[in-house]
Amino acid sequence: MKNKISVPIKTVKIKKIYKNPWLSLEEHQVITPDNKKGVYGVLDYGDGVSVLATDGDDIFLIKEYKYAIKKFSFLLPSGSVNKNETPLQSAKKELLEEGGLKASKWTFLGTTHPFPTNITTTVYLYLTRDVKQVQKPEAGVSLYKFSISKVKKMIDQNKITHSGSLVCLLKYFYEKK
Repeated sequence: MKNKISVPIKTVKIKKIYKNPWLSLEEHQVITPDNKKGVYGVLDYGDGVSVLATDGDDIFLIKEYKYAIKKFSFLLPSGSVNKNETPLQSAKKELLEEGGLKASKWTFLGTTHPFPTNITTTVYLYLTRDVKQVQKPEAGVSLYKFSISKVKKMIDQNKITHSGSLVCLLKYFYEKK
């Protein structure tokens, strides 16, 4: 049974709450499809990238402290898409900065929206092959190389929780079948 909705939610009013160079927060007054008033907090954090760098059957992960969750986290090299860059340019930059890595082969794996109810961010996902380390990772970042089976165990053990990394790895694992 399909429920056809032509305009699921109507925006009535937008109030700007907060803005800094990295994000903005708005309050949206809305009318829902069943004609009820509602409110959404909408965070615009900008777009991002996550890069799955491989060396044969091994996968590179970084580990760094994530301030908002107050703990160290394993993830793929990831970061923001700057206004003057394409997602691919940003992916190459993040791979070099966070991992000290360069790659010759790049494959676009698609996109993900980590929390689409309230956050506008699109994360662009890339796979790289033939990766070479050309410099040290940036300060505060450690680089690791793990087998696919180890990465799967880390996911099972909730050691990798970053959404862009998880979606990128999922797409890669399905490709490997």
